[in-house]
This record gives sequence, C-alpha cells and structure tokens, in this order.
Amino acid sequence: MTDVQHGRAGAIEWAAATDIGRRRDENQDAWLAEETPAGLLLAVADGMGGHPNGAWASRYALARFAEGVRAATPEQVDLGQVARATNADLRREAARIGTPRAGTTLVGALVRGDRVRWINIGDSRLYVASTNGLKQVSRDHNLAAEPGGSPRLANILTRCLGSDEADPDVGAVELGAGLLLATDGLYLLVPHETLSEALAAPDLADAASALVDLANDAGGPDNITVLLARPVATG
Repeated sequence: MTDVQHGRAGAIEWAAATDIGRRRDENQDAWLAEETPAGLLLAVADGMGGHPNGAWASRYALARFAEGVRAATPEQVDLGQVARATNADLRREAARIGTPRAGTTLVGALVRGDRVRWINIGDSRLYVASTNGLKQVSRDHNLAAEPGGSPRLANILTRCLGSDEADPDVGAVELGAGLLLATDGLYLLVPHETLSEALAAPDLADAASALVDLANDAGGPDNITVLLARPVATG
C-alpha cells in the first residue's frame, strides 16, 4: 500500500508518496520533509538494491544528514560538507554492524524563501518547475550518464553514500513553481510530461499518489518514491 503524507512549512506545501512496488520484498527508499533553522529540508534516498541493509542505509543517511543540517549555523550550512560527514558516519556504522557494503543515493533541497540549495549523490533526481516547464537540476551518477554510456548500465552507480566515491554535486536555484524529488523507480517509468503536470495539480497529495500509481501500472519493478513541494497560493 502506498504511504502518502502531506504537510506545510510556512509558505511551502509538500506531499510525499512511497511504495514498495510490484516486484520487491522490501522498500529501501526513504524520504524526509523537515523544518530546520536553515529552512525546509527535503530529501529522498534510495538504498542500493542487491546490497545488504539498503533500507537501513537510506534511513540512516537521511537521519544523519538532517542532524548535520540542524546542527550547523543557518547562514553557513554547507550541504556538501554535511553529506561528506554523513558518508563517513554511514561507513563507520555499516562496518560496525557487519555490512560494510551498505550504500544509498541522496538528493536533497534546502528551501529558504525563494532560494533552494541542493545536493545530489547517486541517481535519485531533483527537478525544478518554472514557466518553461519541469527541468532536471541534478545529474545522474551512474554509468548510463557517462560519455558513451548505455541505458542498460543505469543501475550501476558511479557515486553513492557508503563508498569511496562520495563527492556530491551541489548548487543553488530559484524555487520557481516548485520542486520534484524522486527515485529512479518513479522517473524511469512515468513520462516527463506527466511529471511536469504534478506540481500544478489542485491536490498535491493526490498528485503524488497518482504518480506512484502510474509507476506501478507500468510494472513497478522497483521501489517508488516522490516528494513534491510548491509555494502556497495566496490571495
């Protein structure tokens, strides 16, 4: 059953939906939407399938990442530094519990006013909506995205938390009409045009749930997670 949650933080409305999919025994995706002193923190993580403790890795990484953001001086939050510290913590804890190969993707956005600071490592995605449509902001860290890479290699990550190759991409964008964060279990199965329509839907929670349903209708071979956020309409 799809877990759907909805909330509001100041002038931002958000909705999240996650589902195990049709072919998995466990949901290794995780997400968070949390108010911090530095702004609204949104993040999605996808535990590495086929590796031990993928579900633990995604949840642990999000918890440590959020803790790092909360602990930093709001005006001086360095998302890249927080992610690198999260990676070190994850690797130590994974080794301690006997699963040193546990890993996860992480894509996150820290929203304050109209400004969004973002971070990505792995192949979960961040999109930003504007009058020009929905644009992917993050870059996939997998072999398919490398020069000459084949789509068949999309499941092989070149960077992730829990590995030596844990150098995240960071940046900043305007909030625009909203944000969409998703794991590959969603964006690989739902057409881009349909993703573009979600942030304009009358009910954001229904829109998130509908996207998950579409991914399941397309076969649902993987866990499915989406997190939507947009400015609250006024007037």
